[in-house]
Amino acid sequence: VSTQSTGTNFVKGLLGEMCHEQHWQIDMALRPYLMRDFISALPEYVSEQILSYLDELSLCRAESVSKRWREIICNGHLWRKLIVRNVNTKAIWQRLGKRREWISHLHRAAEFGSEYYKELYPKIVQDLKMSNEMWKLGKLNFRKIDCASHDSKGVYCLQYDDEKIVSGLRDNTIKVWDLDSLKNTMTLTGHTGSVLCMQYDENIIITGSSDASIRIWDVKTGEPLHMLIHHCDAVLHLRFQNGIMVSCSKDRTIA
Repeated sequence: VSTQSTGTNFVKGLLGEMCHEQHWQIDMALRPYLMRDFISALPEYVSEQILSYLDELSLCRAESVSKRWREIICNGHLWRKLIVRNVNTKAIWQRLGKRREWISHLHRAAEFGSEYYKELYPKIVQDLKMSNEMWKLGKLNFRKIDCASHDSKGVYCLQYDDEKIVSGLRDNTIKVWDLDSLKNTMTLTGHTGSVLCMQYDENIIITGSSDASIRIWDVKTGEPLHMLIHHCDAVLHLRFQNGIMVSCSKDRTIA
């Protein structure tokens, strides 16, 4: 220890005698000794975890750092994980994956290999970019649903997912449509006024109507479960979450 301390003090003394130009040359000479490739030095599973937080541009750059970094990214299937992360956080990625049928490939890493996902990622981004451009330019393929209402054909509210569309109509009904075929699969009746607002989850549909009532239905069977009477005028809007529902009405109250 004393030898190391003596050597350090000796070098410090030399540095004190040097000019700025010599300091710069010493700095350049020491840099290679001070650099540490912590990604290569860490256990591979730790390095994979660190690199998994990178976005697509940073991941591309990381692959170019060294053969070892590229190997870690490949072994960890980090391009696949990046796609999965986008699918889990962005609904448009999930819908596109189901439509293009690559979403099922995300759980078959051993079959497709790392290079497949690396090539798939820019294709997905390009697909999304083209879809966005089509929206901006109005180059869309529209499909129309004939609501077949008896009294009128007004649609006041709707909500949809990857399988179905649920709509509230002016003819007092709630109609459920298959998203692929656009066929009416279920019609819920019970309201005596137009259905102005609605929300559903995996278990129930809740609707509000101009008849001042709120009704709760089974989302799978369409069976009426409950009717709530509180407002004295049309229910204009409602929302529910975690067992709590809030509604507002034309009677100027919020319940």
